[in-house]
Amino acid sequence: MDALRKKLWLVSTCLVWCFMVFSPGVGWAQDSTIEALKRQLADMQQQMQKMMERIEQLEREKAAEQAKSDPAGAPPAQSAPQIAAQPTAAKGVSSAFNPAISVNGLFLGGYASSPRTTSRLTGLDFHNGFNLQEAEFQFTADVDPYWKANFILSVDRNGETGVEEGYVTSEELPYDLLPQNTSLKLGKFYATFGKHNLLHTHAFPFIDQPLINRAVFGNEGLKEPGLGVNYLLPAPWFSELTFQGLAGENDGLFHFTSDAKRRGAYLGHWKNFFDLSDETTVELGNSYIAGRNSDSGHRLSQAAGLDLTLKWRPLQMATERGLIWQSEYLYFSRDREREALTRGGGLYSSLQYQFARRWWIQGRYDLLGIPNFDEGRKNRWSTLLAFVPSEFSAIRLQHSYTSQERGSPVNQLLLQFNYTIGSHPAHQY
Repeated sequence: MDALRKKLWLVSTCLVWCFMVFSPGVGWAQDSTIEALKRQLADMQQQMQKMMERIEQLEREKAAEQAKSDPAGAPPAQSAPQIAAQPTAAKGVSSAFNPAISVNGLFLGGYASSPRTTSRLTGLDFHNGFNLQEAEFQFTADVDPYWKANFILSVDRNGETGVEEGYVTSEELPYDLLPQNTSLKLGKFYATFGKHNLLHTHAFPFIDQPLINRAVFGNEGLKEPGLGVNYLLPAPWFSELTFQGLAGENDGLFHFTSDAKRRGAYLGHWKNFFDLSDETTVELGNSYIAGRNSDSGHRLSQAAGLDLTLKWRPLQMATERGLIWQSEYLYFSRDREREALTRGGGLYSSLQYQFARRWWIQGRYDLLGIPNFDEGRKNRWSTLLAFVPSEFSAIRLQHSYTSQERGSPVNQLLLQFNYTIGSHPAHQY
């Protein structure tokens, strides 16, 4: 109110001063016009005076009401917790009691010289022609000031619905129960093994997953119920340790039966991130998981991996140029009852280059069988062209050629439309 009164006085004073100074020098103005302007100024001053008097009256009334509602000597009331002021888990449209909701759809079409081999190698439920590949429904929100929740449902081409992920995370708990630089994760989630295993289908750099990931963890990847702890090391670069205790239900790596006692699995991951320059970063990670099978022998199955990622983004053309080079090597050992001990390994190396604002060209090489295992060595070359109108949609065309030590070569051509509606959280860098 005081600021408003000052502004009103300043405006009226300036107007009066301007007319008093400049009006005598206006030779062409008539005396009657000058007198009329003076009368108008006087009327304006009177109106402003009335407005300020009204403002002062309102201030007195407000002060009297506060004095009645807050008697002297009463302690100030504690305000209710401002839940709505807390940041939401999704950087988008959400509120304290309504989660941010997003839907992602994948529409896939294509042709393969051997659809059965394509499905077996890549994990795609592939049929020549056009199909709905998958739909995901994601719900994200704050539970309270300490926990954030993320819940994802997936629907496949046959209409079957399942829980893709459902977990809560926390970086702070009451009474300092959670040490500094530590975070928790609890629920069903993609385990922190390497780089590619963390991605949902719509976030794959290519339309299908690498051959080695499919061979080790199966079609759905390594996602299980469990508890995870992340700790940021006090290093001059970004260095993070992750420990996760999992149920050990993955069919690709472990032998699990629902009626048997769970033996569990344990995972460790070490991530290091370096800034080579303002435009270039490097990430180096290594992962290990081991668990006992639920059969009578309780034999040990395990896997280890190394990953390297280099990213380049020029500051002057950040929206039009970019490069990502990513490579992973995985080794696994499966020791199951009534099955021969299986060991094997493989790698992939991919290059993604953005050459225009909405265009990407990409290539990936897969090698499965170093060291070799029963299915023999496989080599796969993939190329992809992507048209990305915005962050919410992409059209991608991919060709792959796979040579097999034990089997005929396979050619595959895929066309995918990827779209998202709603408030979708940002993916990991």
